[in-house]
Formats: sequence, C-alpha cells, structure tokens
Amino acid sequence: IDYYMEGGLMRDMFTHKITTPDHWYMLMQPTRYSKDEMTYDQIVGNDTIVTPSYDPHCINDVSGGCEPLEIISAEKLVELSTGPAEGRKIAKALENRTGIEDWLIEEDAWECIWTELIVNKKGLKTFIDREGINERDYNFSEEMLREMIIELNRLVDKYSGDDWNMKKTAQYLVQFLKE
Repeated sequence: IDYYMEGGLMRDMFTHKITTPDHWYMLMQPTRYSKDEMTYDQIVGNDTIVTPSYDPHCINDVSGGCEPLEIISAEKLVELSTGPAEGRKIAKALENRTGIEDWLIEEDAWECIWTELIVNKKGLKTFIDREGINERDYNFSEEMLREMIIELNRLVDKYSGDDWNMKKTAQYLVQFLKE
C-alpha cells in the first residue's frame, strides 16, 4: 500500500524505511534472496542516510505516476448498497483518459452495466462466485493474525496523520481499513 500511496517510493517492505535502489531490486526478487540475505541493516545499514528514490517504472512508464487516482473496494463493488457508487468511482477514474475516452460508455448506462455484471451475473465470474472456499475456511495462526493487526494499525496511523489527512485517497483508505 505504501508503494502506491507514495508514488513508487522505494521502501524496505519489512522495516518500512526508505531504501536504496540496490536493496529495492533485491527485495523485488524474493525467490533469489532469502529474507535474511536482504535485511535492511545488512544491505543498507541502519545509520545510513538514504536519498529517496522512486521506481523508474512509475516515472517513465505510468502516465501520472503510480500514486492512485482512486481507491476501490472489491467488497463494496459487489454489494447492492455500495456497488453502483464503487463502479462509478472506476468510471470517473477512467473518464477523459487518453486511449480510453473513446471506449467508455455514457454515464447514464454505468449503473445499468453494474447491475448486469454483478446482480444478473452476465459477466465473468468474480471472487463471490467461487465455490468451495468461504471466508471462515481461512485458518490463520495467532502470530499471523497479530502481524496483520499490527500492519493494519500502522497503515491507519500513517494515513490518518497530518501528512496525509487532506488526501481523498488516504481518507478513503483509512475508512476502508477501519471497517
């Protein structure tokens, strides 16, 4: 989440510290290096002052950079009470985009398309159409659950802080994470 919210800023995913491009590229190859081989302290050094760097893909290949225009909740997208509004957010994010504006349907049809795809199930299958696995079937250890809660709290604290509380995407992210 930090990667996108910060526009591709290179951070160590374990310590959340800003990292060097060399360390970043190691982190992007998790099958080549073990976690112990690429610790922040070992590769960068805890006392090193690191100049912020951004993923070149976000600078060179993604128009407007990697920072999200909008945050969409898949769970809300498929709910009857919130789905049309979430679908509208997708359409608004695509509106007037080069290469898309000729293909985006008229606004008055957006809710109708959502109804056909989600309610009438005339599109491809979604995660709600999966058979055999229910949410209650996932079995996380106490340690895993504790780590997930720590990360959720970290994200809520960070994105509700003074540096972020004026950004619409951060406000929605915090709201969504608190649900």
